[in-house]
Amino acid sequence: MHVLDGYKLVNRDLCIIVIVGNRKNISYVHHLYNGCKETFMKVTVYNIGTATRNNWIIETEYGLIAVDTGLSGQADGFLKRFTKQWHKEDLRYIFITHAHNDHAGFLRELLEKTDVTAVLCALSQEIMTIGKPSESHAYKNWLGRILERAMASNLGTYPPITDNCRLQIVGDGESVFGDLGIMAKVYKLPGHTSDSIGLHIIERSLMFCGDAAMNRPVLNANRHTVLIEDVKSYQESWDKLIELNPELLFPGHGRAFPVSDLVRYRHYL
Repeated sequence: MHVLDGYKLVNRDLCIIVIVGNRKNISYVHHLYNGCKETFMKVTVYNIGTATRNNWIIETEYGLIAVDTGLSGQADGFLKRFTKQWHKEDLRYIFITHAHNDHAGFLRELLEKTDVTAVLCALSQEIMTIGKPSESHAYKNWLGRILERAMASNLGTYPPITDNCRLQIVGDGESVFGDLGIMAKVYKLPGHTSDSIGLHIIERSLMFCGDAAMNRPVLNANRHTVLIEDVKSYQESWDKLIELNPELLFPGHGRAFPVSDLVRYRHYL
């Protein structure tokens, strides 16, 4: 059992985290599919993702929010995992953190197969109407170089969204999901990509940050992403996350982790 900054990591492999200390409102935590379940006051966070990427599901009293999709062609697999726990009709929103294929690839398929509304920024919408994100990155590690080559091929493309898709375009600092009974805001987090955004659940201080940070063993030991379009913007986004000071960050890849990790590794950027 490992303790770090007020969080007790019960099982490192399953990414099961229990808040300890002043938080008395945890009801239970258990393994769910390939990820975790973390219960807070008004929201419960599940991970029904795959071995390579997360699909965070935010359960509220009035409906569900999914954070990002996955590679194009994988909508059926996502829905199979989803419907083990909920009905398709329970999925109210899909929040897109940025327009890379592994985060937005099957969005159009999901919009066609469900009644979900996609929440994204205007720049992501612009990119996704083309169906191919930028291939230019100022920084990349060895894995990033492999991914950049893949993005330059057809592997980086996905079915474009159209004008008749159910979209909600959001801006920096905008409040969202009030109809689900929670307080949440959108924040721009550019650097990894110019269109990157994060979702901050204010009541429980949870930040869904996409690829503004990662936390996979070995590959992201310092919480840095493997591809960065603009290093200065990426540094500023980390500074914004540190200033917002969420209790937990939920990345697109890897386990949830405390904001103190960003403070610890900020000087490496």
